[in-house]
Amino acid sequence: MTLSRATGSGLTGKSYLRSLLDASGNPVFFALSGGDEIVTVGGYEYRMFTSTGTLTVTGSGTIEAIAIGGGGGGGSVNSGGGGAGAIEPASGYQSLSVSTGSVTVTIGAGGAGSTGSDPSSGGTTSISTLSANGGGKGSQNFITNNGSTGGSGGGGRNGGSGGGASGSNTNSGGTSTEAFVSGGGGGATAAGGSTSGGTGGAGGAGKALSSIDSNLSSTDFPVTFAGMTGVCGGGGGGARGGPSTAGAGGTYGGGVGDNGSSWPTDLAGNGSSYGSGGGGGGQDNVSPYGGTDGGSGYGGLVIVRVAV
Repeated sequence: MTLSRATGSGLTGKSYLRSLLDASGNPVFFALSGGDEIVTVGGYEYRMFTSTGTLTVTGSGTIEAIAIGGGGGGGSVNSGGGGAGAIEPASGYQSLSVSTGSVTVTIGAGGAGSTGSDPSSGGTTSISTLSANGGGKGSQNFITNNGSTGGSGGGGRNGGSGGGASGSNTNSGGTSTEAFVSGGGGGATAAGGSTSGGTGGAGGAGKALSSIDSNLSSTDFPVTFAGMTGVCGGGGGGARGGPSTAGAGGTYGGGVGDNGSSWPTDLAGNGSSYGSGGGGGGQDNVSPYGGTDGGSGYGGLVIVRVAV
């Protein structure tokens, strides 16, 4: 059924799409409302959900959607970086049939970085039958040396392994093969880096907006993508100061790890784009050996579009 925009609806934030004819030769109206930013570009109307909400539907039709899970939190005190949330489906958009009523859109929260206790994994994002796993939390000093499985896995510490990946556009976290340095969280397009020569693993690279959909940019979506060129970078691994160096954040928004050398003023970085993981915290190498907190992951996103 081919849809085209009807004119004169007079409703802000609500679009009326009109089919030429249904199977019986009658005109059919299809209306959507809801979303945190609504933009028409490149032949599509987009509804961006950056917070949990409702897509309200009048009539019957098909929408296309992408879901991004929340990024995982980083561990504190030379611990692992958080993994990135999954991007679903694996490529393009998922077609979803909808009809009159309300469709719940749930945005996964970014995982909290550790302040001494265990960090949190990112939350699951969903719309209708489409869902995206949140990123795995990083390893945590005195709790576990292994990163957690999530969308992309969290980084390991002190000889621990990185967490596994679960979902589309995900990768495992980096492994730690040394004391006092930790692995990076996995990103959308690359695994988290493992430790090497006293350097924490870098977060895995995220995914450019243009490779998800050529219409997505901060220019056309100034609210949703302000300051962003991509999503779902992994958090860098933390380290102990002195000779040890923390891991860099994964491209497209992964939080940088910290080595604690300027404790208590330095901090691990938070994820800075949708689905990106937080960096692992560090530890000063001089008495009293103070440790820094892990960075928090960034929340998820749902993109809904219809042809106009």
